[in-house]
Amino acid sequence: MAKHDRESMADRFDAAWKALESELKHRWRERTGRDPGQQQTVVSLLTWARDQKLLTTDQERFLDRCRSVRNAYTHVSFDGYSGPIASPPREIVERLEKILGGLRHPRKVGDIATKASTCLPTTPLREALQTMHRGDFSQLPYRDEQRGWLLVTREQVGRWAEAKAEADGMVLLDLSAAVSELADHPEVGPVRPTRLDPSATLASAVAALESALHRPDDADGGYPLVLVTGKGDKAPVQVLAVDDLPRAYRELGR
Repeated sequence: MAKHDRESMADRFDAAWKALESELKHRWRERTGRDPGQQQTVVSLLTWARDQKLLTTDQERFLDRCRSVRNAYTHVSFDGYSGPIASPPREIVERLEKILGGLRHPRKVGDIATKASTCLPTTPLREALQTMHRGDFSQLPYRDEQRGWLLVTREQVGRWAEAKAEADGMVLLDLSAAVSELADHPEVGPVRPTRLDPSATLASAVAALESALHRPDDADGGYPLVLVTGKGDKAPVQVLAVDDLPRAYRELGR
């Protein structure tokens, strides 16, 4: 790499890093009402930003590694040489700049979530399963008057069949039963997804999905899908599912 290119990458890295530190301190003041002061190191600010869902876990790790090598990209002068000790790869600089852009102008989950197919609590299971089959997805959201938004899922149907099985393993299923009957069954129970407003950050939706992957599907927020709903009965319903994670990561600069 030519000296000019090395300096260009190092300068871009340094400028983006300084802007990132400034943005993190601004966000800290904005949310806490306090000045970060010297007690808030870059490491602690990165951890705080992750906990606040301003950064994903992977972004925080990446930025911490950038922090550890930043001094190598500073300029030195000796014996006629003036330039960086080392030059960051272009891909590193571009990712750093993209993360900075995402902090300054956070992507909203409503921007990339997809329109959801939904059903009613009274929808027969046969119809719900046919809709899932045609759409090639594993769940349907529906709004329960008492419990709010729930999901009917293929896994839930499987637990329902298991609960109804006789001792010899035989089971007869009434697929004309309403989807809400699965949520009411004491051995099955409701599937409650994580629900976010369309204005929530994409990073917070990604964090919810990553967390759900490590929890049982039938735990609250354990199903790997984020339901995106606005206020009011007529607000559009969107979903962000595990299959959307690669696209979400690209948007965030992962």
